Amino acid sequence: MSTKRLVRNLFFALIVTSFGMAALSSCGSNVEYQEEEVPTQGLITTVQEVQPDEFKIEDEVPIPDTSQSLIIAKYLDGGIDTFTLTEARLMQSQGTSSQGSGIMRAASYGFFGYMIGRSMMGGFRPSASAYRDPNTYNRVNNSTGNTIRSTAQKVSRPSSGSRSGYGTSRSSRSYGG
Repeated sequence: MSTKRLVRNLFFALIVTSFGMAALSSCGSNVEYQEEEVPTQGLITTVQEVQPDEFKIEDEVPIPDTSQSLIIAKYLDGGIDTFTLTEARLMQSQGTSSQGSGIMRAASYGFFGYMIGRSMMGGFRPSASAYRDPNTYNRVNNSTGNTIRSTAQKVSRPSSGSRSGYGTSRSSRSYGG
């Protein structure tokens, strides 16, 4: 092999190695973390249909296990439905019928919003208009709200806006509960 050819091959090998090293060093770098509060207790949220397809929160009660969280929906016709936390997350992510969206809308503007992913940071407070009346809002906010907020756990998670390099594409699939 000629010296000229050897130098050229070494030059190309150096360039390829440099690009490879740069690509590998960017994998996992630039990850920014943010602190979040996540609930450590679950909720049973009861919503009541007050007009067709319009629901208001009747009650929210803390329970020890977040995975056992439920939404209990009471309809004008006397019917009752129960939604698990997994079902509620699925309904929110995929959109639902008008009745299901009314239930989720009401529940997500209460403390159940924390169960389905609403951030506890930043001073979010449940909307008083999501509750049947001001007395219900005040009672739930002062009892359940204080419990949920005081038992929340702070965790560090990758910021959703950060660039973490390889493997950051989002999937449409959801796992867990």
